[in-house]
Amino acid sequence: MVTKTLQITLPDELKSFIRRTVECGRYQDESEVVREALRRMEASELKEELSQFERAFAGGHERAESEEEIRRVEAAVQASRKK
Repeated sequence: MVTKTLQITLPDELKSFIRRTVECGRYQDESEVVREALRRMEASELKEELSQFERAFAGGHERAESEEEIRRVEAAVQASRKK
């Protein structure tokens, strides 16, 4: 994986949280904390997209999906990705 340096500005509360997390030994450095937070955020968004997809097709196992339903689900997934 290619890595690049990114400079970010955080409020003091988040800086303190990151520092405390590293100091207690949960992570080796600040970058590791931020990477883990972003991974969790991405996983959460993917889980929500899957839930939306499952809700859209709930109860539809006995019938074929209409073109309109498929477009509605695709639009919902695209809209959630833009958030």
